[in-house]
Amino acid sequence: MRKLLFVAASCAFLLAGCNRSPDFYFRRANALLARGKEADALENYNKALLLKRDFPEAYTARGMLYERQGDRQKAGLDYRKAIEINSSYLPAYNNLAAMLMDGGNYAEAVRLLSSALEMRPGYPYALLNRGLARYKLGDCGGATLDLSRALELNPKFGLAYYHRALCARNAGNLPAALSDLDAVLALDPSASLALFEKGKALYALKDYAGAAVELRKAAGLKPEDPAYAYWLALSLYRAGDLPAAFEAAGRAAALKPESHQAEGLLGDVCAAMKDLPAAKEHYAKAAALAPAYAAAYKARAAALERPAAPAVKRRAKARNHKRG
Repeated sequence: MRKLLFVAASCAFLLAGCNRSPDFYFRRANALLARGKEADALENYNKALLLKRDFPEAYTARGMLYERQGDRQKAGLDYRKAIEINSSYLPAYNNLAAMLMDGGNYAEAVRLLSSALEMRPGYPYALLNRGLARYKLGDCGGATLDLSRALELNPKFGLAYYHRALCARNAGNLPAALSDLDAVLALDPSASLALFEKGKALYALKDYAGAAVELRKAAGLKPEDPAYAYWLALSLYRAGDLPAAFEAAGRAAALKPESHQAEGLLGDVCAAMKDLPAAKEHYAKAAALAPAYAAAYKARAAALERPAAPAVKRRAKARNHKRG
């Protein structure tokens, strides 16, 4: 008992001697964290909370540090403690919800963010994150409402434009999707995902040359992504730039050797370039890679053997068709 009393007395003496406030340690911890000194920052957050147990800002900041270190359990405990202390401290709701979203728990994130928005309907970060969570849950209607409201409050939310564009694309509203993707690119011209989706939207609108321009930019930013190379090759093929299409399709096949789509596209490009042996070889590779589609690829290869109808016969057939 005397040992415990001695320890307690010693702690009291040390705290009194330090003569530092909880806010002092909190501010110093934030500054240390900004400089990358995580261990020192954690020590100062702990000191702030030792002096002031009902300090939701410090719990939330320490939770962010724990999350940064990969300890989600401790981070979650700190965020929930901040909410328990002050149920109206919204950053704790937002941070906890964002962490839940990172873990794939979108439904719980929506519930938590809805609670925050009941207290402050115009909290832009909660609207943004709830919109993103709703998108992940397949609720594009709810996501679009949240994201649109978030953009009214903060028009620099690139993620809101991007995910609203995906919802518009899913609904078949390609002009709206393109408008939002352009907004993303106005904020960040190097947003590769936005360039990629813009290229695919233009492709769907049959603007193959325009699609190739955007997809070339995207592929330049992510040269190791086989999907980017494949879509660039596809748009170039449709635009009629066969040598460039062959190069891009070859890169897609090299990046993803198991891609039957890339091999099939190489077959199509070679066929269009009248290199029939190479076309057959690529179709055979595609068929071997995807037995479920083997019949289709074999049919493409077989079609190369069929002689083209004489021009005179084709014209006569066309006249007869018109008469009929």
